[in-house]
Amino acid sequence: MAMLQRLFVFSRVSPGPPASVSCGAGHRCTAPPKRCPHQGFTLIELLVVIAIIALLTAILFPVFSQAREKARSISCLSNMRQIGMGLQQYMQDNDDRLFFRSTTNVDMTRLHKATSGNDLKWWNQLMPYIKNNTVFSCPSDNGPLASPDVSGNNTIPRSYVASSAVEYLKRAQVTNASEAIVITEKWDVNESGATVSESWMEPFNKDMAPDPVNPQERPMLTLANRHQGGMNCAFFDGHAKWLTPTAIKGSATLSGCALIHAYPTLRMCDQTVPGCASGDPNLCNNPSFYPYPGG
Repeated sequence: MAMLQRLFVFSRVSPGPPASVSCGAGHRCTAPPKRCPHQGFTLIELLVVIAIIALLTAILFPVFSQAREKARSISCLSNMRQIGMGLQQYMQDNDDRLFFRSTTNVDMTRLHKATSGNDLKWWNQLMPYIKNNTVFSCPSDNGPLASPDVSGNNTIPRSYVASSAVEYLKRAQVTNASEAIVITEKWDVNESGATVSESWMEPFNKDMAPDPVNPQERPMLTLANRHQGGMNCAFFDGHAKWLTPTAIKGSATLSGCALIHAYPTLRMCDQTVPGCASGDPNLCNNPSFYPYPGG
């Protein structure tokens, strides 16, 4: 305690001039000056204080970092909730059907028609209901992808991808809407440093396979578990939730494979579809998913 009290001593009190005292009739003498009891810190005391400060810093810094990340994760989840509400409004205006994938490959969309145009990008389809460019960017994403608005200008920072599993499905076709992911998070770059530019995730085309460079830290090649080992997701019924890669990859419903099996195309398919031309590895061929509901 005495050592800590010394931390707040900034100057020594000068003893001042010698105090006069009476030594008898007609005589005066001076009392000996009082000595200051504390002349400063010893080297050992300084080293102990420095060690204590270093120890406290080592303990508290990770706690502060986790608190900041938790705040960013909550902000990201709020984005997902806004996107979820926008999804509901969009479907109400579009015969209870979700947006389709704009592509020139007719086998990559249930629309079975080649389309193109920035106005058909999924984020631009939702923008009239959300009216906020920043909602598509996660605060924990160090490099959200600059994506085109309806005019073709890259003004929308984007950290999220849409699920091809629910593409162009009607509400009545999605029997378990509370477990059907529509929007989730992507990495800015992969472990090799290449930009992750995908706008749609494909469980049938290695997006959910581990990153070969760092499979422990990145159990999914495209999808980003940046929030303390998990990712935020917006679901078909409009709610938002945090999930781990293990939970998603281990579920035929959460991964979207059940819907891909039920409503396949020649590119969005599993091995039960004759002529399936999906990528490799195809998560939807996971033996634990069979038999799928409905055969």
